[in-house]
Amino acid sequence: MAMTSSQQLQKVLQAEQYTASQLLEILTAEREALMKSESDVIEKMTANKHPLTVQLEQLGRQREAILQAEGFSADKDGLEAFVANQNDVVAQQLQSLLRQLRETAYACRDNNQINGGIVNVNRQYLHRAMSVLRGRDMNITSYGPGGEYTSQVVRQPLIGRV
Repeated sequence: MAMTSSQQLQKVLQAEQYTASQLLEILTAEREALMKSESDVIEKMTANKHPLTVQLEQLGRQREAILQAEGFSADKDGLEAFVANQNDVVAQQLQSLLRQLRETAYACRDNNQINGGIVNVNRQYLHRAMSVLRGRDMNITSYGPGGEYTSQVVRQPLIGRV
């Protein structure tokens, strides 16, 4: 027996929720690894994220194809219209799945932004440290030899002085 379009959509949404949940777990583990500077774990998490994002894109295209095959637009409005055209039981099931998926997607977005912020801060620290070592960071403020406050203490590479 062939599945109805609402059953197909339900199956796709369940797969999206499962995949997004896996991605959220990886993003959470990635944040912990970033905070502990565990580069081997970070590399593993990065490698594990890619197939999940590809799978989410494929599932999104499947969802869009189901909507378009039923004469709805492939966007959020089309999805809401499709759900509204279902009987109450099916509509409630689809709305519940969509609510879970949105919550997971928002959590993924938030975690990804936090992780990106951690990466950015670490990169800035590394850049500043490299500038100090090369003697090129004129924004460092410290006290000069006479006790005056200056921003030009490091004038030659630190490596050349040791």
